[in-house]
Amino acid sequence: MAAKRRILATGARVVTGVVVAAVAVVVAGTALAVPLPSVTATPASFTVDPAPAESVRACTGPLVRLSDDTGQDATAISGVGSATVIASSTQGAEALDRSALASPDDIVSGDGTAPARIALPATAASGSLFAAVQSQTVASGDLVGFASTACGEANADSWLVAGATTVGRTSFVLLSNPGDVAAVVDLTIYGDAGVVESPGAKNLDVPARSTRILSLAGLAPDLSAPVVHVQSSVGAVYAAVQQSVVRGLEPGGVEMAGPTAPPANTQTVTGVQVAGTSTIAERLGDPDATDLQSVLRMFVPGADPASVTVRISEEKTGGAQTEYQVGLTPQVVTEFPLQDIPDGIYTIEVESDQPLVVGARTATIAKGAIDFAWYQAVQQLGPSFFVATAEGPNPRLHVVNTTDADVALTLTTTAGVVDDVAIVPGARYIPLVSGESYTITSSAPVSAAVTYFGPGFSSSFSIVPPSPAAGPVVVYP
Repeated sequence: MAAKRRILATGARVVTGVVVAAVAVVVAGTALAVPLPSVTATPASFTVDPAPAESVRACTGPLVRLSDDTGQDATAISGVGSATVIASSTQGAEALDRSALASPDDIVSGDGTAPARIALPATAASGSLFAAVQSQTVASGDLVGFASTACGEANADSWLVAGATTVGRTSFVLLSNPGDVAAVVDLTIYGDAGVVESPGAKNLDVPARSTRILSLAGLAPDLSAPVVHVQSSVGAVYAAVQQSVVRGLEPGGVEMAGPTAPPANTQTVTGVQVAGTSTIAERLGDPDATDLQSVLRMFVPGADPASVTVRISEEKTGGAQTEYQVGLTPQVVTEFPLQDIPDGIYTIEVESDQPLVVGARTATIAKGAIDFAWYQAVQQLGPSFFVATAEGPNPRLHVVNTTDADVALTLTTTAGVVDDVAIVPGARYIPLVSGESYTITSSAPVSAAVTYFGPGFSSSFSIVPPSPAAGPVVVYP
């Protein structure tokens, strides 16, 4: 009996356990079926719309040389004459504020000749476009020629693909700080042997609202093909290179070149004017005249070699087209000669499997005068952009259309004169009026540059898109 009772008791416990488990399952199922109360919290935040800020451009100022007015003191930097600045906006030139930038390295700088700061005030900046450019024709001793450049926005990172510091070639790096905060700048200089060790190119102070002028030969002597990377650790600057040439006693021209497009796998240089090839060919046997040859300067800033395709297309219907394959060593500047190309106006497209920066140089000889131009790679522009034309010979707007269809452009002068132009796929140019400004609307994205060309005069600058305005910021306290 006792054993039987134990069996019954054990069975009762098992049954009770099963019942309890079943109840637990029912309770758990009910808990899953019935939504549990939840607590959610939205982080406290608020949106701040940045106050409108003025839009600013810096102009590099007059051409400079080493020596004073008497030709003495070869270590001094002195301005020669003054540059003519053309500035306007979609609200007219009167909407702009213009002031001088200090130029402590120029021993003759004054308010009438100093680099310029051009600003569109914050009250007018929203939705408005503006541009400023400068040009100068000079004939002073061995400084002879024509130079033009756009006045640019300050940037913390830019590339200069221009200049030379070999015998008879004088180059300056100009760093303009139009802001109200001092900038600290590092220059990294590359040549055909790689990076150049130059301790004097580091931690350069550029005071607020001022321009510093540095002799490139003092930082990197005897370079035939320099590329300069300009980086600001504090603040920002607008950088440019001035180059002049003297062959023996013969002036060989002058140019002011702004930054080229940042490193990318595809780069385009437009408006490249090749002229006087037969006259130039006769002089290329002179070792001091080799830089009369048109060239494409290329540099790969990364660590891997690049395989590059260079396409050269004449800017006219049925024009000549040439293609080359080039291999580039990283961290080394390469100049590719644009030889066997007849006189004409060309667009150069560079495609690479590694990001690179590029610039092109051509020379012209006419009526005993020699000049040269540097051409920077262009960047894609928005549906509306503004172009100011400096004083100079035969200005042209070169437009690059990378689509498969015609692009419709409308050019409107500040006086309200309207011109509608169709740009076929590829690149074409439009004659402009010297000293005029244009609002341009486009039916598709394009890139553009302005060039000048006349007997013994040549120059170019690219049209750069403005930096985007600051957008709303969400703040979480």
